[in-house]
Amino acid sequence: MWDRFSVAEMERRFGLARELMRGHDLAALVVFGTSATNRASMANPFWLSNHLDLHHCYLVVPLDDGQETALYTGLTNHVPNAREVSDVPIVEWGGYDPSQRVARRLRELGLERGRVGLVGANAKFSMGMPYQHHERLHAALPDLELVDVTAPFQRLRLVKSEEEIGWLRRASALTDDAILAVARAAVPGVSDVELVAAGEAAYRPRGGLPRIMFLRSMAMAAPSGCLPAQNPSTRRLEHGDVVITELSASYWGYTGQIQRVICVGAEPTPEWARLHEVARAAYDAIAGTLRSGATEADVLRAAAPIREAGYAIYDDLVHGYGVDIQPPIVDREQFADPPDEPGQAFEAGMAIVIQPNPVTPDERMGLQLGGLTIVRDGGAEPLHAVPLEPLVGGAA
Repeated sequence: MWDRFSVAEMERRFGLARELMRGHDLAALVVFGTSATNRASMANPFWLSNHLDLHHCYLVVPLDDGQETALYTGLTNHVPNAREVSDVPIVEWGGYDPSQRVARRLRELGLERGRVGLVGANAKFSMGMPYQHHERLHAALPDLELVDVTAPFQRLRLVKSEEEIGWLRRASALTDDAILAVARAAVPGVSDVELVAAGEAAYRPRGGLPRIMFLRSMAMAAPSGCLPAQNPSTRRLEHGDVVITELSASYWGYTGQIQRVICVGAEPTPEWARLHEVARAAYDAIAGTLRSGATEADVLRAAAPIREAGYAIYDDLVHGYGVDIQPPIVDREQFADPPDEPGQAFEAGMAIVIQPNPVTPDERMGLQLGGLTIVRDGGAEPLHAVPLEPLVGGAA
């Protein structure tokens, strides 16, 4: 009733986690997750537990595979369903002070001294376990050394297995359904809020879960924003509008992402057509660049059409994805001032969102164009089937 990865896939993951522990001389991992961004910040404990908590959770993973892993949910009424979706042997409520429940489990494992690794929500954004939890855990076990290994743990998830890529294909298909539903609904009189509702209604009956539904409508002749809005407005569409989008639907934690432009009742104006042409040129160049061994510097060079056209960018050119946002990330600061060093290299099997987003210098006009891809030896393989051309509002 709730999908799971194969036994072999989960053994692979626990094997990588225990290899990390041995490499850092750790006796266990304490993995924290929170429900931020529709549970994207649950990525680290979810990877080992299959549990997507709607509040927060802790996962305690011992180095000794003869000892049981334990999952502690954020709310007590989440325990029954967590036991249904997860194969972790111990699933309990973490209580109002989960640091004490984690400390008790570490004592049960005989770990009052030595080294234990802490895995936070996201290393790129410096999001660790809550300060109070850390302080109380340290006070409960003062002779235990707590070591932050969020970044090396997160790196274990960068290259996706073919099983994971299969889940990403499902998520991308659900995301395609969402953008096509938004385009069909994009007719004069419909509000941005109603467009979001149409997009979510397209994948929910098929088992999809919401991640992000960012969009902004405006008159093509009077642009008023360079990025999709995270919070949809009640503005109603008019003939000659444009809708810029960034949409993601999830398949049980694994997530697609697509960015397309929707025109309402009119062809793109010359200004919008040029903006789209530049974005498409950058997308094609970046997609051809993303192969094993390519670097962030190569992506910056491939984005030259944006710079040559006199545009800037606001959002990332590319970022790792799949469950949460993770490296490699090429952002606006790197675009504005390219570093001398090559940056992180891409590897075959990485899930990367390519999303060139040319914006005018005054930031009143811009778009995003792209979607989730998989790095292959010959370039990036797109997981989305919707063409990159502008979509027509109201089309069946």
